[in-house]
Amino acid sequence: MSIKTLWRLLPLLAAVAIILSAGTAIAAGGGGVSEHQVWDFIYRIMNFVVVVGVIVILVRKPLKAGLASRTEQIKEELEELEAKREEARREFALMEQRLADAAGERENILAEFRAQGEREMAKIIASAEETAIRIKDQASFTIEQETAMAKAELRREVAEMSASLAEDLLKEKITADDQTRLVGEYLDKVSQEVQ
Repeated sequence: MSIKTLWRLLPLLAAVAIILSAGTAIAAGGGGVSEHQVWDFIYRIMNFVVVVGVIVILVRKPLKAGLASRTEQIKEELEELEAKREEARREFALMEQRLADAAGERENILAEFRAQGEREMAKIIASAEETAIRIKDQASFTIEQETAMAKAELRREVAEMSASLAEDLLKEKITADDQTRLVGEYLDKVSQEVQ
Protein backbone atom coordinates (compact mmCIF):
# COMPACT_ATOMS: atom_id res chain seq x y z
CA MET A 1 0.00 0.00 0.00
CA SER A 2 1.25 3.44 -0.84
CA ILE A 3 1.35 6.42 1.50
CA LYS A 4 -1.32 8.27 -0.54
CA THR A 5 -3.75 5.40 -0.08
CA LEU A 6 -3.11 5.34 3.68
CA TRP A 7 -3.65 9.11 3.88
CA ARG A 8 -6.99 8.80 2.13
CA LEU A 9 -8.12 5.94 4.36
CA LEU A 10 -7.02 7.63 7.61
CA PRO A 11 -10.33 9.48 8.38
CA LEU A 12 -12.33 6.37 7.63
CA LEU A 13 -10.11 4.25 9.90
CA ALA A 14 -10.37 6.83 12.68
CA ALA A 15 -14.19 6.87 12.51
CA VAL A 16 -14.34 3.06 12.59
CA ALA A 17 -11.96 2.98 15.55
CA ILE A 18 -14.06 5.52 17.47
CA ILE A 19 -17.32 3.68 16.88
CA LEU A 20 -15.86 0.31 17.81
CA SER A 21 -14.18 1.69 20.90
CA ALA A 22 -17.30 3.48 22.10
CA GLY A 23 -19.47 0.44 21.50
CA THR A 24 -17.00 -1.80 23.31
CA ALA A 25 -16.77 0.59 26.26
CA ILE A 26 -20.55 0.82 26.62
CA ALA A 27 -21.00 -2.95 26.33
CA ALA A 28 -18.27 -3.69 28.83
CA GLY A 29 -19.69 -1.37 31.44
CA GLY A 30 -23.15 -2.86 31.24
CA GLY A 31 -24.58 0.55 30.59
CA GLY A 32 -22.79 1.97 33.60
CA VAL A 33 -20.48 4.16 31.58
CA SER A 34 -21.17 7.83 31.77
CA GLU A 35 -21.45 10.06 28.77
CA HIS A 36 -18.48 12.03 30.01
CA GLN A 37 -16.27 8.91 29.89
CA VAL A 38 -17.38 8.11 26.35
CA TRP A 39 -16.57 11.63 25.15
CA ASP A 40 -13.27 11.51 26.95
CA PHE A 41 -12.48 8.26 25.18
CA ILE A 42 -13.56 9.71 21.81
CA TYR A 43 -11.33 12.78 22.36
CA ARG A 44 -8.40 10.58 23.17
CA ILE A 45 -8.89 8.55 19.99
CA MET A 46 -9.24 11.77 17.99
CA ASN A 47 -6.03 13.05 19.56
CA PHE A 48 -4.36 9.80 18.62
CA VAL A 49 -5.61 10.06 15.04
CA VAL A 50 -4.45 13.69 14.81
CA VAL A 51 -0.99 12.84 16.21
CA VAL A 52 -0.68 9.92 13.79
CA GLY A 53 -1.82 12.20 10.94
CA VAL A 54 0.74 14.86 11.89
CA ILE A 55 3.47 12.25 12.14
CA VAL A 56 2.49 10.84 8.75
CA ILE A 57 2.49 14.34 7.24
CA LEU A 58 5.85 15.24 8.79
CA VAL A 59 7.55 11.92 8.05
CA ARG A 60 6.03 11.32 4.63
CA LYS A 61 8.46 13.43 2.54
CA PRO A 62 11.70 12.46 4.37
CA LEU A 63 10.54 8.83 4.45
CA LYS A 64 9.70 8.94 0.77
CA ALA A 65 13.03 10.65 -0.01
CA GLY A 66 14.88 8.18 2.22
CA LEU A 67 13.20 5.22 0.59
CA ALA A 68 13.86 6.66 -2.87
CA SER A 69 17.47 7.34 -1.89
CA ARG A 70 17.86 3.83 -0.50
CA THR A 71 16.24 2.38 -3.64
CA GLU A 72 18.65 4.38 -5.80
CA GLN A 73 21.58 3.34 -3.61
CA ILE A 74 20.60 -0.34 -3.88
CA LYS A 75 20.21 0.07 -7.63
CA GLU A 76 23.67 1.67 -7.89
CA GLU A 77 25.18 -1.08 -5.71
CA LEU A 78 23.59 -3.73 -7.93
CA GLU A 79 24.95 -2.00 -11.04
CA GLU A 80 28.36 -1.72 -9.40
CA LEU A 81 28.29 -5.39 -8.41
CA GLU A 82 27.26 -6.34 -11.93
CA ALA A 83 30.14 -4.26 -13.32
CA LYS A 84 32.54 -5.93 -10.88
CA ARG A 85 31.21 -9.35 -11.88
CA GLU A 86 31.78 -8.52 -15.55
CA GLU A 87 35.28 -7.24 -14.73
CA ALA A 88 35.98 -10.46 -12.81
CA ARG A 89 34.78 -12.49 -15.80
CA ARG A 90 37.05 -10.52 -18.13
CA GLU A 91 40.00 -10.94 -15.77
CA PHE A 92 39.26 -14.65 -15.45
CA ALA A 93 39.20 -15.00 -19.24
CA LEU A 94 42.43 -12.99 -19.44
CA MET A 95 44.06 -15.24 -16.82
CA GLU A 96 42.94 -18.33 -18.71
CA GLN A 97 44.44 -16.85 -21.88
CA ARG A 98 47.67 -16.04 -20.04
CA LEU A 99 47.83 -19.60 -18.70
CA ALA A 100 47.34 -20.98 -22.21
CA ASP A 101 49.99 -18.58 -23.53
CA ALA A 102 52.34 -19.54 -20.69
CA ALA A 103 51.91 -23.23 -21.52
CA GLY A 104 52.76 -22.52 -25.16
CA GLU A 105 55.67 -20.33 -24.16
CA ARG A 106 56.91 -23.05 -21.82
CA GLU A 107 56.91 -25.51 -24.73
CA ASN A 108 58.80 -22.98 -26.88
CA ILE A 109 61.38 -22.45 -24.12
CA LEU A 110 61.82 -26.20 -23.65
CA ALA A 111 62.24 -26.68 -27.41
CA GLU A 112 64.83 -23.86 -27.47
CA PHE A 113 66.71 -25.42 -24.53
CA ARG A 114 66.70 -28.80 -26.28
CA ALA A 115 68.04 -27.20 -29.46
CA GLN A 116 70.73 -25.36 -27.49
CA GLY A 117 71.65 -28.61 -25.73
CA GLU A 118 71.98 -30.41 -29.06
CA ARG A 119 74.13 -27.57 -30.46
CA GLU A 120 76.33 -27.63 -27.35
CA MET A 121 76.64 -31.41 -27.60
CA ALA A 122 77.66 -31.09 -31.28
CA LYS A 123 80.25 -28.42 -30.31
CA ILE A 124 81.63 -30.62 -27.53
CA ILE A 125 81.88 -33.62 -29.87
CA ALA A 126 83.58 -31.52 -32.57
CA SER A 127 85.97 -30.07 -29.99
CA ALA A 128 86.73 -33.56 -28.65
CA GLU A 129 87.41 -34.82 -32.18
CA GLU A 130 89.72 -31.86 -32.86
CA THR A 131 91.50 -32.48 -29.57
CA ALA A 132 91.87 -36.18 -30.40
CA ILE A 133 93.33 -35.29 -33.82
CA ARG A 134 95.76 -32.82 -32.19
CA ILE A 135 96.78 -35.39 -29.58
CA LYS A 136 97.27 -38.00 -32.31
CA ASP A 137 99.33 -35.56 -34.42
CA GLN A 138 101.36 -34.56 -31.34
CA ALA A 139 101.92 -38.23 -30.50
CA SER A 140 102.99 -38.93 -34.11
CA PHE A 141 105.36 -35.96 -34.03
CA THR A 142 106.77 -37.07 -30.65
CA ILE A 143 107.22 -40.64 -31.94
CA GLU A 144 108.99 -39.34 -35.03
CA GLN A 145 111.25 -37.16 -32.88
CA GLU A 146 111.99 -39.99 -30.45
CA THR A 147 112.62 -42.38 -33.37
CA ALA A 148 114.98 -39.90 -35.02
CA MET A 149 116.81 -39.36 -31.73
CA ALA A 150 117.00 -43.14 -31.15
CA LYS A 151 118.37 -43.68 -34.69
CA ALA A 152 120.94 -40.96 -34.16
CA GLU A 153 121.93 -42.46 -30.80
CA LEU A 154 122.09 -45.93 -32.35
CA ARG A 155 124.25 -44.65 -35.20
CA ARG A 156 126.55 -42.98 -32.74
CA GLU A 157 126.85 -46.12 -30.65
CA VAL A 158 127.36 -48.27 -33.78
CA ALA A 159 129.99 -45.85 -34.98
CA GLU A 160 131.75 -45.90 -31.64
CA MET A 161 131.60 -49.71 -31.44
CA SER A 162 132.74 -50.03 -35.05
CA ALA A 163 135.55 -47.66 -34.42
CA SER A 164 136.54 -49.53 -31.29
CA LEU A 165 136.30 -52.93 -33.03
CA ALA A 166 138.14 -51.68 -36.07
CA GLU A 167 140.81 -50.26 -33.85
CA ASP A 168 141.23 -53.58 -32.06
CA LEU A 169 141.41 -55.50 -35.38
CA LEU A 170 143.83 -53.08 -36.84
CA LYS A 171 146.06 -53.31 -33.85
CA GLU A 172 146.35 -57.06 -34.32
CA LYS A 173 146.69 -57.44 -38.10
CA ILE A 174 148.26 -54.47 -39.66
CA THR A 175 151.44 -52.72 -39.42
CA ALA A 176 151.99 -49.41 -37.86
CA ASP A 177 151.85 -47.53 -41.19
CA ASP A 178 148.71 -49.36 -42.36
CA GLN A 179 147.18 -48.88 -38.99
CA THR A 180 147.63 -45.16 -39.03
CA ARG A 181 146.25 -44.78 -42.55
CA LEU A 182 143.17 -47.01 -42.02
CA VAL A 183 142.23 -45.46 -38.73
CA GLY A 184 142.31 -42.02 -40.29
CA GLU A 185 140.17 -43.07 -43.27
CA TYR A 186 137.67 -44.90 -41.06
CA LEU A 187 137.33 -42.02 -38.63
CA ASP A 188 136.73 -39.63 -41.52
CA LYS A 189 134.06 -41.92 -42.91
CA VAL A 190 132.30 -42.39 -39.54
CA SER A 191 132.29 -38.69 -38.75
CA GLN A 192 130.67 -38.01 -42.15
CA GLU A 193 127.88 -40.51 -41.41
CA VAL A 194 127.22 -39.14 -37.92
CA GLN A 195 126.73 -35.66 -39.22
